[in-house]
Amino acid sequence: MGYGLGIDLGTTFTAAAVARESGTRIVPLGQDGISPSLVYARADGTLVTGEAAEAEATDPVRLSRGHKRRLGDPTPLVIGGAAYSPAALLAAQLRDVVAAVTAQEGEAPESVVLTCPAVWGPYRREHFDEVPRLAGLSGARIITEPEAAATHYSVERRLGDGELVAVYDLGGGTFDTTILRATAGGMEILGTPEGIERLGGMDFDEALLAHVDTRLDGAVSALDPADPEAAAALAAIRALCVRAKEELSTEPDVLLQVPLPGGGRELLVSRIEFNEMIRPAVALTTEALDRTITSAGLKADDLAAVLLAGGSSRIPLVTQMVSEAFGRPVRLGLHPKFTVALGAAAVSRTPAAEQPAAVVPPSDTPLPGPTSGRPKWLVPAAAAAAVLLVAAATTATLIGGGEDTPTPPQGGALASPVPPTTTTSAAATTPAPQIAASTSQVIAGPPPVAPTTARADAPPASQATPGIPEVKVYDGSDVSPFRSIIGSEENWDGTYLGGRRAAEHTEIRVGPDKVGGADGLRATWTGRGPAQLYFQDPGFRDMSAYLDDDAALVFDAVVHSPPTSWASVAVHCEYPCGGQVELTSLLNDLPPGRKTTVRIPISCFVADGLDPKHVDTFMLLYTEEALDMSVANVRWTPGAADEPDALDCGGRE
Repeated sequence: MGYGLGIDLGTTFTAAAVARESGTRIVPLGQDGISPSLVYARADGTLVTGEAAEAEATDPVRLSRGHKRRLGDPTPLVIGGAAYSPAALLAAQLRDVVAAVTAQEGEAPESVVLTCPAVWGPYRREHFDEVPRLAGLSGARIITEPEAAATHYSVERRLGDGELVAVYDLGGGTFDTTILRATAGGMEILGTPEGIERLGGMDFDEALLAHVDTRLDGAVSALDPADPEAAAALAAIRALCVRAKEELSTEPDVLLQVPLPGGGRELLVSRIEFNEMIRPAVALTTEALDRTITSAGLKADDLAAVLLAGGSSRIPLVTQMVSEAFGRPVRLGLHPKFTVALGAAAVSRTPAAEQPAAVVPPSDTPLPGPTSGRPKWLVPAAAAAAVLLVAAATTATLIGGGEDTPTPPQGGALASPVPPTTTTSAAATTPAPQIAASTSQVIAGPPPVAPTTARADAPPASQATPGIPEVKVYDGSDVSPFRSIIGSEENWDGTYLGGRRAAEHTEIRVGPDKVGGADGLRATWTGRGPAQLYFQDPGFRDMSAYLDDDAALVFDAVVHSPPTSWASVAVHCEYPCGGQVELTSLLNDLPPGRKTTVRIPISCFVADGLDPKHVDTFMLLYTEEALDMSVANVRWTPGAADEPDALDCGGRE
């Protein structure tokens, strides 16, 4: 079972994704799943990259960043007294990424697809062709970043044959725009791709740095890079500006603690201020996209949508200005930072014109795994159109006790990671996977079996097996390192509930509530669009032992108003990896206003596609219409799947 590998060697970060027969998924290279595009030259001449380079960067003159922008420049880059070509530095990154993926996957990839900006001409492309050769890879293919982004977009949303889409790719160092037409054989480029060479997140960082310097009366520009203490402070302030830029995508303002050698300074920066700093640059991108549309002989009205790709496209001002300029649906890729890598991985599974030679990555120290970071961009479950439902006759029962014991819900089918617009259908009792043509034609599961009555004297949850403790996710507040987050069409990137334990979008609002005497969260879906409440570990965990030990996702629930449409609970392992279980019938059958303890075996999620070795989201509640419910005491409990009244979803052997 070989796999293909897609790699986005970006100006500011690098992402990688693998594609197997089961689908594509991101491979975590570092914090947030990505690796910073950094190269550090050790004193012995060894090059280290990514987070390892960042960790070792005690001497700023030995660290290189943004070298992708210099590709094709005949003047070498001098790092630590030695000269390197930009291609050699990119090759060092590529070598380490392939080695890291090989270490994680346990085998080398069968094929590798790299991406490059569409605006690059033959000269820059020739230099980029040198990168895989210098990295010791043979047979690697190269496609443009917009092609990769559109390929992933077509997988997510199923572009119709002949449908037109504009790709707006605003990354860390470059901007690209391309018009693509979906065909049976892939993506066809129309017109002339445009781009702006030096416009991206790095420039926004510099604008914010200049703003901070101005507000501090030139204290930042006065720092002498030749002085070690000043150089360290300058590097820390730059990193602070990068984080502030990212925070301002979800927060109205950010308080900066600026570490100056003479003493720290405090500075408040608002999103409104940041928007004014970057507005002229964003206007240049919309003008470029307008020229690209014209070059294809089209008008904006001819486009099905404008797809935003690249990490910098997450800035809210970008969506606003693109929408205002073209009046077309603006689609933010489900993972803007990962869209290109995921698309490249999908392409890696398609045969090239000529079969490439086997890819043999060099042996080297793999990059460290992720430890912490901001929330991964979770999939709005209605993002894709193809739906796979594993129909299975189930008996859905709940554990209850005393006065909280409800009449158990009826069973339902295991659902794919895509919530359907359900239509009832007679089905045989034998489970059989079926694929629906679109979300408006979904093959439903079999009729539910008759419910059984939960025992009033149901036993308590099993105790954890020695050595495998219960994992508490939410216990009145977030249990570190977990974070409670809401996401919706207003902001799929996620809003932390944080210490306030409250947040609100147009589609969902969440606040504190009591659940059977315990502190919990009340989530109200307003019916104005899809939304989700989820609990996420910023890193990844191998939870295989919990599957082996018959663990269950356990939480206390109170339904105030049942769902008016399809609802689900999911566990994710970095999109598109995950498993999902339908909750519609269960929530509709719970007695309103009364606490019930729900136990769902982890095997149910694994049967639907969850990889237990890479779990990052331990519970996600989703619906597209109205629902009002409270949850508390979210945990993974070993042995709980063996309880006689645990949910029977057909996912266990």
